[in-house]
Amino acid sequence: MGVQEFIIFLIIAYFAVCGVVWYRGRREVRTFQETIRKNHGIKPLRNLDETRKKWVSGYWRHFREPEMLDETTWNDLNLNQIFSTVNHTYSAVGEEYLYFLLHNTSQSAEELAHFEELVEFWEKHPQERVTLQTQLWQLGYSGGQSVADCIENLDLLRDFHVRQDLLIDALYLPAILLTAVSGQGFLLLICVMIAQILLYFRQKSEIQPFMSSFAYFAKLLAFVDRLDKIKNREPAVAGEIDGLKRAACALRPMMRGSFLLKDGSLGGGTPMDGILDYLRMCTHADILQFHRMLKYVYRYQDELWVLAGGVGRLDASASVCAYRHTRGDWCVPVIGEVFVMENGRYPLLKEPVGNSITGEKSVLLTGSNASGKSTFLRTVAVNAVFAQTIHTCLCASYTAPLYRIYSSLSLKDDVINGDSYYMVEIKTLKRILDSARTPGRPVLCFLDEVLRGTNTPERISASSQILRWLSEQNCLSFAATHDLELVDILSEEYAHYHFTESFDEGDVRFTYQLKPGRSESRNAIRLLERMGYPEEITAAAHKLCSEILAENHKFRS
Repeated sequence: MGVQEFIIFLIIAYFAVCGVVWYRGRREVRTFQETIRKNHGIKPLRNLDETRKKWVSGYWRHFREPEMLDETTWNDLNLNQIFSTVNHTYSAVGEEYLYFLLHNTSQSAEELAHFEELVEFWEKHPQERVTLQTQLWQLGYSGGQSVADCIENLDLLRDFHVRQDLLIDALYLPAILLTAVSGQGFLLLICVMIAQILLYFRQKSEIQPFMSSFAYFAKLLAFVDRLDKIKNREPAVAGEIDGLKRAACALRPMMRGSFLLKDGSLGGGTPMDGILDYLRMCTHADILQFHRMLKYVYRYQDELWVLAGGVGRLDASASVCAYRHTRGDWCVPVIGEVFVMENGRYPLLKEPVGNSITGEKSVLLTGSNASGKSTFLRTVAVNAVFAQTIHTCLCASYTAPLYRIYSSLSLKDDVINGDSYYMVEIKTLKRILDSARTPGRPVLCFLDEVLRGTNTPERISASSQILRWLSEQNCLSFAATHDLELVDILSEEYAHYHFTESFDEGDVRFTYQLKPGRSESRNAIRLLERMGYPEEITAAAHKLCSEILAENHKFRS
């Protein structure tokens, strides 16, 4: 085979491989589209991996405000786990925006209405939704760091320069010219290449996370261009797309040469990628391109935030549309003057029991252990958060004002800062009291066993006054307690509800149904019996409990 035939063979082989890669890519797209059509309304099987858990909060950390959901309430309500059930996103910016959205309880009625229009558009136009999600899937994830963190941390690159790279690149020309006339020129060429490769890996390790994010920025711009494939646009979607196109227009010049950047999340690609890898190492073409793009990014940071937020909002709204299909018990919330929840359910339970409540005034819950008080508090709280974030409640109906939402439910000792349980608790309660006396939206708070970390006389005395004070502020409180004395003390200020159980042949059966009035049942000692505690303990406990109750009744009389 001659040289000419060999070259022709290589060209044919190259285009054949490219054709195979293109065909496989098309087939992957068709397979993905069939999958999302089939799985729309099926709970996502994926959880956040450990790396994404570190990054997903980036957008929220940048845009967080005091009236948004705080971390204590987020953790109390198990919202990390709930986030995974809502998360049907397909891109890094979508995932980060959804995480931010579930914290953003400070949205206005207009913002919530706009988000609802986006969700309804994807519901009415499934083909457009599939088109969007396919493009989001192709956009994918940044291989370096949180997209929001990258934009926020750009100041770390203020001293980044490429003078050394350009100087060594300039040595290629004399080395090539010398090679034509002397063997020493070839040796110089090899030395220049080795120097560039060694310098390349040192520099690349320092800026790799940013380079991956910059490659992702270029993909974001390409994504905006493909949004023209979404037809039948309604005003809400059209407005989002127009805003993205305006931001992309300012950033368009940074796209030139962006193919030189390699996004670590992309993996293989065409045979040309292997050739480009060697060119990058020998010429630092990607580092030089990164430096050029960096100038645009510094100049147009605001437009980058618009891109990240706008694309993330589209992805998050399609995700909420899918989440609604995983549930058969959701409703669109209504903004009203009085809190009313009908048949509310907790999202993490496989077979939740629905309960209804009207909060014309604050609510005090009583009931025995494991009867459902804490779950009910979380049910009301999560639905309130959902109403003000993803505009989707797991109820038959939900009506309420827009609130500032706080909780104090699952506290622990703070060993690192040396705080006892009681100190952690009073600090957590203080933030609620401070908010309640600050002008703004009414406060909605959820409290489980107020001041449980101290002795009984002081707990009842102090907790009753805290709960009474909250009821007198611009605040709606839902509190659970085992202290029945609080029912008597707060008989006027609070509406009283309870959970109870039945005993069948020594076994405890819970209904988890909310009932009006105070609880009269106790089951702590019976549960000890059920768990097989020694009879001498439980029998003596029953006797002592009866004596204490009789003495208390005599004292009250």
